[in-house]
Amino acid sequence: MEAMKLWVSVDGGGTKTTICACDEHYKKVFDESFGCSNYKAAGLKTVSEILVNAFEHMMNTLKCTKENIAGVVMAIAGCDTQKDVLVYKNIMKSTKIEEEKLFVCNDTEAIFRSLSDKDGICVVAGTGSIVCAYDKNGLRTRVGGWGSPLSDEGSGYWIGAELLKKVIRWYDGVNEESRPVYKEIEKQYSRSGTELAWVLTSLSVKEVAAVSSFVFQYAKQGDELCKEIIQRATDSLIQQISVICKKMSYKKSFSILMVGGLFNDGDFLQRVKMGITEQFQLQKIEFLRPENSPAEDGLNFAKKLFL
Repeated sequence: MEAMKLWVSVDGGGTKTTICACDEHYKKVFDESFGCSNYKAAGLKTVSEILVNAFEHMMNTLKCTKENIAGVVMAIAGCDTQKDVLVYKNIMKSTKIEEEKLFVCNDTEAIFRSLSDKDGICVVAGTGSIVCAYDKNGLRTRVGGWGSPLSDEGSGYWIGAELLKKVIRWYDGVNEESRPVYKEIEKQYSRSGTELAWVLTSLSVKEVAAVSSFVFQYAKQGDELCKEIIQRATDSLIQQISVICKKMSYKKSFSILMVGGLFNDGDFLQRVKMGITEQFQLQKIEFLRPENSPAEDGLNFAKKLFL
């Protein structure tokens, strides 16, 4: 009897890592999330343990061995160079999965190539942000995505950090104007015996990005500061997309795939779409949104590569 074949997709981000697996009938047989897999954010030792333990857990759950693995696509945020690719391939040596069965790339490449066979742009706005252009040969050019705090403008981290800067100034008395959202942050993050400013400046990238939820919440309630932060975030993403479009010299039509948790907010999504449409009125733009999770869509790419 022929052994069961499995295709595996890894969607690794600065917040969490999701691993999906399917069989030869495209039936999903595994879908679980683990910790951060961006070694630049969490450290090589931590990420190595997370990935190796995650694969061990998957294989134990499915009662399979490395011989059952037909191919693995590892789509990792922050995987930007060939050096990064080698780092992840070295990590995966502990799983005993053959290197020829591994394809390691940036998360934007995997999601774009899993959903489109055409040239176009992938915009990611989640914990971090990045804008990339792809054609049939792979990555052509990119803007952003170099990591917080110096890059990733318009991301969840950036939005959260913009609010926290204001909260700290209010806490210090530099900005005497009080807002309900400041009080909300104080309520949520106050720790007995520790000054609020120390708590806020000690938050991780993931924790700062989580603060963006308060910005969206209070913006919908009419808070002018939160509305202004979100407007600047969308303006930044629009600018980055515009730079990519000009670099690629699109003349007629192109597609833009929009991925990431911030785009789950309908108003945020529409602002970015409208801003791009207004700037490129003569071109036909097809806006795409994934229907499944990035890890699930990544299974399509894994099948394309390793059939």
